[in-house]
Amino acid sequence: MGIPVRSKSLSGFLRVLAASLLLALLPGCAARLVQPYDAQLVDGTEEIFKTASAVIDDGFIASPRTDAERAAIRKPETSDAHFLKFQPRYDALIRQTDLLILRSMAGSNGIDPLGQKLQGKVEQVIESAVPSVCQDLTQTFNDLGATSLTVKNFVDLKCLLSRWKDQHQDPQLTRGSLILKKANWEGRRQSLFEIVLPIERAELSKKP
Repeated sequence: MGIPVRSKSLSGFLRVLAASLLLALLPGCAARLVQPYDAQLVDGTEEIFKTASAVIDDGFIASPRTDAERAAIRKPETSDAHFLKFQPRYDALIRQTDLLILRSMAGSNGIDPLGQKLQGKVEQVIESAVPSVCQDLTQTFNDLGATSLTVKNFVDLKCLLSRWKDQHQDPQLTRGSLILKKANWEGRRQSLFEIVLPIERAELSKKP
């Protein structure tokens, strides 16, 4: 089944909500807690959503419905549902997400020192309440100085897509076939929506 990202979509929502509440609690404060609105981040996110949705549609159509149907495939590597048929598309999506992470990291320079300090406190509260499902990846970007809440939302998206790729090539999950079932793809549809929606809301909430 798809990666359990309900906690991460909640995490994205909490980041936006917590940032708004902190600013509301600081009357007259001129701290820049979130980086400026960037239309290219919105456009890039929507493009990833459309591309990933097409991957899901194709995977759902090509994949078997049951374990028995999957086991009946004589040569899994020749199936349109096999991992090797999807690997280039996974890699392309992950590269697209990397570009958005780079852009959001560049934009995080617009946050002033007080805003960075407040963001750190927000993130501590969020991560203690909603543990990350991709802690190693998050820590890697933290080590690179990716402390912006906007950056972290895109790291969550990269985590989702990376997990999709890992799941599809997992022999245990796919029972040695490297083929997912229709239910796996259907779960991904909801996961994608739940993680992209908070990103869109967060960015559009900053639009002038």
